[in-house]
Amino acid sequence: MSAVVVLQIFYALVGTAYNAVSIARLKRGRAPLSATNPVKGLVIMAVVAGVTLTQPYFQGAIYLIGWSMLLWYLGRGAVAAHFKAIRHHQNLHLYASLPAAYLAFLINGFGLLMGAIGILLTLAGLLGD
Repeated sequence: MSAVVVLQIFYALVGTAYNAVSIARLKRGRAPLSATNPVKGLVIMAVVAGVTLTQPYFQGAIYLIGWSMLLWYLGRGAVAAHFKAIRHHQNLHLYASLPAAYLAFLINGFGLLMGAIGILLTLAGLLGD
């Protein structure tokens, strides 16, 4: 398993933990960590892990398609929303705190970076064959 794949799985685990904390907060009557629906966040993290684990199969085709879709979906969705909230001070009231907003952005930004690197390395491997 390549280092990038390990880091992508790490992203999925950290994202899962963040969403699990949000769910636990909701069950205690507190606000979730971010505006993102934490159950939806858990599903997305499961998709991230599933897509990532396909990397060595079918010459990476499922991985390339899956991560391309994830980059588009997450980039336009969660990452953009977290960035706008922080940069433009919009909807910050939907976050448990400013550090929670930054953490949400950093987690997902890291995931996008690892996804992009994984795509490039997989394509480089296909072209090198």
